[in-house]
Amino acid sequence: MALTGPVRFRYRNQEEDIDVLVQGDADWVEKIRDELGISGNGPGFLSPVFGSSGSRPSSRSSKRSPKTSNEAQESISIRPGPEPDPSKIPASIREIGALDIHRDFEEMNLTSASDLDFNQIQKDIDALGPFEPLEDAGTERALEEKVLQAFMGFLVQVHGMTAVPETMLYTHLGDRFSMGNEEFGKWLRRLWRVGRLERMFGSDGSDSYVPFPHWLERE
Repeated sequence: MALTGPVRFRYRNQEEDIDVLVQGDADWVEKIRDELGISGNGPGFLSPVFGSSGSRPSSRSSKRSPKTSNEAQESISIRPGPEPDPSKIPASIREIGALDIHRDFEEMNLTSASDLDFNQIQKDIDALGPFEPLEDAGTERALEEKVLQAFMGFLVQVHGMTAVPETMLYTHLGDRFSMGNEEFGKWLRRLWRVGRLERMFGSDGSDSYVPFPHWLERE
C-alpha cells in the first residue's frame, strides 16, 4: 500500500559516499526519487512522519472518517526492514555463580600480572640519573618533578599501570623529596591543577594519578 501525507525517505551508500534524505508530501518525495532513479521498490527506506505538516492520529479526533483512520493506522504500521525474529538470537545461558574467571583466563593462556619489584624499579630509575631539573619556570620543584616524571613514566609506559595510587607515589618518593604525606599530596594536586597529571578519585577516598603524555615528554 502506497503511503500518503508527509513521509521521509532515506538512502545511504557508504562505498560510493551517497547520503540522501528527502522529506515532504508523499507524491513530491516519490517524484524526487524518480528523478534520482531510485523510485518505487528501489533502494532506501520510506516511512511516514508526523509534525507541523501532518496530523498525528488521535483518538479524540471526531471529524475523521473511519476509512481515513484505517488508512492512517495502516501507514503507521508499515516499518522498513523485516519483522524481528527472536528465534535467530543466540541464547547465552549461564548458571548463577558458575563463572570461574581464573579458569577462563587459564584456558585463554592469560596470566595475572605479577607484583611489581619496586626495589628493581628504583634501581632502574636511579640508573637513569643523575636527573636535571625541568626547564620550566612554572614549576616550583623542578628536580622533584623530573624524578616524579621518570618514576611515573616507568610505571605507566614500561609496566603498563593505568593509574598510580598516591600512596604508592608517597611510599617511594616521599622520603627522597623530604616531604610529609600532607605536603606531598598538596604538591600532586597542584600538578593536577596545572595540567601535568590527571587525578582519579577512588571510591574509598584515595586518589590515583595518570601522567599526561605531553608532560612525560617535557625536558
